[in-house]
Amino acid sequence: MGSLITTLENVSARRFLLFGMLMCAAAFFGLMLAGNMENNAAACAETEYRISLAGRLINEGIPEEKAAQLVTAPIDEQSISAGEAVMAGYGYKVGSAVGGEYARSGHMFSVMLSAVFAAVCVAVGTAALHSVFSALRRMTCQLENGGSLPETDEHDIVLLRDAIKAILDKTEHLVRQTGSEKQYLADYLSDFSHQIKTPCTGLILNNDILSSCEMPFEEQLEYFRRDRKCLERISLLTSESLKLARLDAGAVEYNIEPLDISEPAAEAVGQLTHIARENGSELLNEIESGTMLMLDRLWITEAITNLAKNALEHTHGGCVRLYSESDPMTAKIVIEDNGCGISEQDLPKVFRRFYSKSNAVTSGSVGIGMSIAKRIVEDMNGKVFIDSELGKGTKITLEFWTHNSGSLTCD
Repeated sequence: MGSLITTLENVSARRFLLFGMLMCAAAFFGLMLAGNMENNAAACAETEYRISLAGRLINEGIPEEKAAQLVTAPIDEQSISAGEAVMAGYGYKVGSAVGGEYARSGHMFSVMLSAVFAAVCVAVGTAALHSVFSALRRMTCQLENGGSLPETDEHDIVLLRDAIKAILDKTEHLVRQTGSEKQYLADYLSDFSHQIKTPCTGLILNNDILSSCEMPFEEQLEYFRRDRKCLERISLLTSESLKLARLDAGAVEYNIEPLDISEPAAEAVGQLTHIARENGSELLNEIESGTMLMLDRLWITEAITNLAKNALEHTHGGCVRLYSESDPMTAKIVIEDNGCGISEQDLPKVFRRFYSKSNAVTSGSVGIGMSIAKRIVEDMNGKVFIDSELGKGTKITLEFWTHNSGSLTCD
């Protein structure tokens, strides 16, 4: 029943059903009229035959009253048996059509009317199917020629059109996405090759100098130390690039759980104490316990560490502070320093991959940590804000909704 109702949502189906019902009604009344006319014709023919038979009996000398009685008498088995015995020699038998030509000709009208009705039904059904398949052919032709999908009132064709449109839109989106991914991969490989070229060039030059010149052992050690820094930079560049690639590819599964934000901050500060000592900077953790968020402990620690490390690298002899702010809707982790700051024209570039104010081999940065941190925070439904002034310092804010909950997979 539900399938029938769904079918009747199509205009052609409703029209065909309505026309079929009208044709059935017309055929019913037409056949009734034809039957009545045939019955009347047969009754008239039988009356004429009885009158003719009565006249013949009278002409043979039988009294009129007796002739009328014989002609109008009802049929009985004895009369049928006696009459069949006499008329069998002339071809008249019970069940035979001989002698009934007067009535048989009248039934041809009913047969012809039934044939016409069947032909009309076939024609209407063919026209309805032609209308449906014509709409499908038009849709196919327009799709092949790159045109827009045609408008129609047919429910099922509308559903088909919408499904085709959804497939086309999804295909177009996938094509654009594939093109974007190809461009991203090309840009990524170009940036990576450019970044790794510097330490590789340093290794080649140092090796050429060591192999071509005789020098004191202490001087050789200095070149070996330079080679080690080049190798460390290549190793760091490779590991950080793979980490960023995993994040961009959605291959990271976050273990989201309730977490006190003071814990990852403390871990980050513990990992960066030696860098602060080397730079002569002060690293302060002012984040107090008590603020709970739904975060992945490992990855949020990675993000805070990267941002605080970047602040220390640009704050020699200054101070880097980690503190928190909160309101009824959000909780914020703030990393603030009084270092060299970032110029207004460089500010939009700081989260771009492989962007670094220093590309020297001796630099401890490869320009990926900020990109990784931003991606991690955004994957956990957070936002990153940066505010900086050249020569005065930088402030980076990680903002999270306090009602954040549930597990999350990077994609």
